[in-house]
Amino acid sequence: MKALHLKLTMVLAALLTALALGLLLLMSRTSDRYADELRQRLDAGIAMYVVRELTLINGTEVNDRAWRELANRAMTVNPSAEVYLLNPAGTVISSIVPLDRLQRRVIRLEPVRTFLRSPDLRPIYGDDPTRLNGRRVFSVAPIKSNGVLSGYLYVVLGGQPERSIAADLRGSYALRAGAVALGLVLLTALVAGGGLFSALTRRLRALDKSMDDWSKAVPMITDSSVAIVEGDEISALKARFDAMSRAIERQIRELKMTDELRRELIANVSHDLRTPLASLRGYIETLLIKDSNGSQEMKSHLEVALRQADQLGRLVDALFELARLESGTVAPQPEAFSIAELLQDIAMRFRITADRRGVALQTLLDMSGVMVMADVEQIERALGNLLENAIQHTPRGGQVRIEMATESDLVRIRVIDTGRGIAPEHLPHIFKRFYSVRDRADRGHTGLGLAIVKRIVELHSQSVSILSKPGTGTTVEFTLQRTSTPMVTALVKSA
Repeated sequence: MKALHLKLTMVLAALLTALALGLLLLMSRTSDRYADELRQRLDAGIAMYVVRELTLINGTEVNDRAWRELANRAMTVNPSAEVYLLNPAGTVISSIVPLDRLQRRVIRLEPVRTFLRSPDLRPIYGDDPTRLNGRRVFSVAPIKSNGVLSGYLYVVLGGQPERSIAADLRGSYALRAGAVALGLVLLTALVAGGGLFSALTRRLRALDKSMDDWSKAVPMITDSSVAIVEGDEISALKARFDAMSRAIERQIRELKMTDELRRELIANVSHDLRTPLASLRGYIETLLIKDSNGSQEMKSHLEVALRQADQLGRLVDALFELARLESGTVAPQPEAFSIAELLQDIAMRFRITADRRGVALQTLLDMSGVMVMADVEQIERALGNLLENAIQHTPRGGQVRIEMATESDLVRIRVIDTGRGIAPEHLPHIFKRFYSVRDRADRGHTGLGLAIVKRIVELHSQSVSILSKPGTGTTVEFTLQRTSTPMVTALVKSA
């Protein structure tokens, strides 16, 4: 009974029942009022006709002979009509109804005057002398003697006999058949509504079952502190979603703790490796110097060992720096400086390496004194990593270019090379640590350079992007926040 479609069906049943009862009540009251109006309009002239035909009052006395004749006519023509003779004040002075049945002897005259004055307002209800609180439709006519009002002929239409018959008819076969028909209609509506609600909520039940099966298949998702309400699909789904969200939050916390432990481990290990690596490199260099007259094979082995030690040292340094940048304890120390001057200094520092590899290093800079707000040391390291990558992956005879473009509030810095480029499927992963698609067996490439660049740029709340196609080279661009300085454009191109 907790299922959603059953609850909806029960609500529909309650609404239909209330609607049926209200409809029955409305129909009953409407039909009664319609019957009263019809009866009053059809029989409105009865009292006036009787007054014209019979002299009911002689002066101030009731004409007994005429009154007995009226009683006989009334019982013959309309037994349900109750006829009363009223004085001008509304007091009953004679009646065809036995006086011991009368509950009231004074009739209010306001409905009587309304009946005589405004016939279009019918149905008009007046007092029923046989009931204290009864109100019935009536017909009335004034009785005048020599132009003076002597009383009223007051006829209650549908008196006690008719009320008894109506009470009997309420339990008749027709009414019972109507009630049964209405019950069948309600039952049909309930069955149709229940089927419709069941069909509409089928997908919701299927989703609830899928969530339940999934939570059972993955026990680590289940949260025992959350009670699952069986039967009510919405409540069950809410409980399972709550359990899932708590489990996901718990897993996120665990992942953060694991990542924090990983960074600490990398930082500690890389820091601890520095001393033995420096010692190892020192011993190798010492052997190369002291054993200068040794065999060529031994010298070759020592040179290879020294290169591998240098490569391992660079990897350890990169690991330590990346762990330090990701630890959350390193914050940029921004200061205003000329970005063009920094780019020019870095280009001069790498020019010898580029010339040795046969790569042309060019700059296209705005030397008008454009200032940026950033950490000089971190930006220098990021640019150094980009230039080192570009030079290493550009073949002899190729070109590496540093460009800058100024905007109203940003400076865009690009490092462009004419190397082999990167395939599109590798671009989404190129900034991940240890990810590299190029041959670096003899180049000492760590796979951390671009990860360090991305982290440094993110610490400055800026963005970095890469554009590359196989055979056309690679362009790496990042932005820096520009300070408000006078804008003077002067481009200087140096080779």
